[in-house]
Amino acid sequence: MSKHDVKGKVVLIAGGGKNLGGLLSRDFAAKGAKLAIHYNSEGSRAESEKTLAEVQALGAEAFLFQGDLTKVENITKFFDETIAKFGGIDIAINTVGMVLKKPFAETTEEEYDTMFGINS
Repeated sequence: MSKHDVKGKVVLIAGGGKNLGGLLSRDFAAKGAKLAIHYNSEGSRAESEKTLAEVQALGAEAFLFQGDLTKVENITKFFDETIAKFGGIDIAINTVGMVLKKPFAETTEEEYDTMFGINS
């Protein structure tokens, strides 16, 4: 086994259902990892379920976890569920972020603070 072999390793990916996280999920699945894939809300459920189907088609053991990770109890639950399903976690990746699609001059202080808190 090479130093960088992830076959059989457990990879937890926050934001793993789409975009960069989805790409990472598929890449780790192709290399034989077991995956805990997080998505935030109903709005990203369909794309996350598609990612899950794709990684399972690659032969990976995987499950989806839905939760708002700005709440500590959901972070704890995500880690606990992953450990319960797979016996531990070898790699944890965070791709969660918030993008506000509007001009900066129209951004409220509350929107800025929320985005800064999530992305920092």
